[in-house]
Amino acid sequence: MTAGEESMFTKSLYRILMKNGIGNYKTCKTLIKHEQVKVNQLIMTNCNYKVQKDDIIEVNGHIINSHPYIYIMMNKPKGYICSNVDEKYPSVLNLIDRDDCYCVGRLDQDTTGLLIITNDQSFSKRLLLPQNKVYKYYKVETLKPIDHTLTNIFKQGVIIDQNYRCSSSVLTIIDDYHCIVKINEGKYHQIKKMFMSCHNQVASLKRIQFHHLSLDPLLKMGEYRLLTDEEMEKLL
Repeated sequence: MTAGEESMFTKSLYRILMKNGIGNYKTCKTLIKHEQVKVNQLIMTNCNYKVQKDDIIEVNGHIINSHPYIYIMMNKPKGYICSNVDEKYPSVLNLIDRDDCYCVGRLDQDTTGLLIITNDQSFSKRLLLPQNKVYKYYKVETLKPIDHTLTNIFKQGVIIDQNYRCSSSVLTIIDDYHCIVKINEGKYHQIKKMFMSCHNQVASLKRIQFHHLSLDPLLKMGEYRLLTDEEMEKLL
């Protein structure tokens, strides 16, 4: 994080009130300005005060959750989708004990690996905005041997859906049937389509890294945990 840059995980006081269901934007700012909110037993009238890790917040004498935002790492299993509702397959959100979260990006029902789940919309948007070019890394197993010319083809940008040229990506070959693909886009079935355009097919697909955050090797399929402070910083 460069000097003067605010962490995406540091939230303004009025936003913390809103996330606790105290009221809308106007209501929460009015409460703060009218001296109805205390931080660490002191009246706080600055709506944009950045809530710190150990702050205790009171609204009209009642202590509220000063950290209502959560950030989860999951090792997504097969057979689950990233939608907020069950469709043909069950949602991964059924695996966590929260009903206010959603996935940062989506993995297909048969794709496994690193999935980030949160209830922080601004965090999700920042990671998914195309102009931010956040890279994701996937371990790929193919049905046919991997042609070494694909390294250059992927770098130039594979054409999928007849006329869409994907952004430049990095393909690193592990052996004849396995490779790592690094992309900064998230088109529907993109990696599968990229290999199909190159006369091969994906047999299995696993996301192993999102930006600078790697999947915890100790997490079994379907398991999840909260991100550590250090891991959260890796997503900045």
